[in-house]
Amino acid sequence: MPSKRTMVIATAGECCISFRTLSWNRKSPQRFLIVREWLETLEDGQTEIVSDIHSFAVLRRNEATGLLTINFTWLNGVCGGEVRGWEESVTIPYAPLLAFMGESTQDGGPKTWKHLSVCSTSRPRLVFHDQKRLRECMANKTVRKKLARALRDNFCFPCVEQIDFYHDIVPYSFFFREVCNGRDGICGGLIFHNYHDNLKKANYSVHT
Repeated sequence: MPSKRTMVIATAGECCISFRTLSWNRKSPQRFLIVREWLETLEDGQTEIVSDIHSFAVLRRNEATGLLTINFTWLNGVCGGEVRGWEESVTIPYAPLLAFMGESTQDGGPKTWKHLSVCSTSRPRLVFHDQKRLRECMANKTVRKKLARALRDNFCFPCVEQIDFYHDIVPYSFFFREVCNGRDGICGGLIFHNYHDNLKKANYSVHT
């Protein structure tokens, strides 16, 4: 089965780094030039939009995960003033890219860096601030299994780097808050229902 990951190829120039992409079904129509300084000074959570002839790219760095996401829009000019192309998103580790850029400026240093894009199924970090409530859930085998299933099925967004869980007044339940790019995101409750009647028939649901 063909891989869904994309090879990102960076080539070092004096002032710019050029990017090309190669996946199992297509490759970028041309190289995309990005100024070195823009890559080196990209701050956490900052969005940088750059262009190269017809094409453009949106760069976003996530310091918590150490990743850099680049959304390319590959465009080519055609007759009649029209443009045609396609969009592509790749995520690569930021620190190794910076290391390559630094080494490329040295005599005999590497001029090409290749890396497979990171799979988009990355999961956020789950942080439980109410350890007492968590221990209560873990002590009950039935509740423990239901909690693990709820966390697996409901908190798997790659754009969220962390989810904080706090105390909730409902037994075996939690209040939660997402953290996206260092800022508070959606908050709500992971609530355990029908625990009075029959634990085996009880279930977790997410309320926002």
